[in-house]
Amino acid sequence: MMNVEQMLEMAHSRYAKPSKQAQQGRRKAFPEPPAEKMTPEKWVDRLVVTALQQSPLLLHPFAVRMVQGKWTKAQIREWARQEYQRTLYVIRHHALLAANASQYELLWGLLNRVKAEADSDPVGGTFFALPQLWLKFGISLGLTRPKIVGCQPHPLLTLINDAGLSEVRFSAAFPVRDLVDSVFEPVIAQLWGEALKKSLRLPYDALDYFRAMGADRWGEEVGRSLLQGWAGTREQQVQLWNQYRAEVANDREWQRLTVLQQILESVIGP
Repeated sequence: MMNVEQMLEMAHSRYAKPSKQAQQGRRKAFPEPPAEKMTPEKWVDRLVVTALQQSPLLLHPFAVRMVQGKWTKAQIREWARQEYQRTLYVIRHHALLAANASQYELLWGLLNRVKAEADSDPVGGTFFALPQLWLKFGISLGLTRPKIVGCQPHPLLTLINDAGLSEVRFSAAFPVRDLVDSVFEPVIAQLWGEALKKSLRLPYDALDYFRAMGADRWGEEVGRSLLQGWAGTREQQVQLWNQYRAEVANDREWQRLTVLQQILESVIGP
């Protein structure tokens, strides 16, 4: 089974030579399903690794510049302001998915995820809730709590977040992407946390948000287990793979990062 540490090493090697595709803000279409039937464990590995390699959080120029430490402190400060509401959106998104879940295992897993995000972290309760950790990150950059909490994000960011909530509010169809991406999201958190530590030289606890996200094993334990249970036959594997392809075809995550990049590029000053 491909674990977080192995995926992190894979991501590091990818950044050693960023592709022209990423630098130019383009990417390939998500590939077709594998031709052969696999065990559920190997199939989930194939899907997760393919999804990571195609993820905007790895490929988008915003992400490339983040990992290379090319955003200034003033730009990261504006990112912290703009993205506070995103931490609340993620919790609401998972809560809505839990409310619509019709399988006990899925409902139980999602409720536990919401609790970890909104109450205590997945690393033994040593951190506060994720929105509080994001506030600490912003304060370490020189912002005040009112300036972060009271920030009205760029209208396009609000539109993207609201559209994502609307999609799942009354839908009985569970997005496969939520499970697949949850397995590799700790990799992205570790990458970005490492880069911010190196480029901004912030106090150790200022980056607790990224450590909490990076240590989250929800996706590896629960998300992966659910996917494996759904992928027992060749037909199920093809269906799930194609569902993921459809969900990322018109990708709001790429759009969101593009908006963020434009916002940060407009920031001038120390």
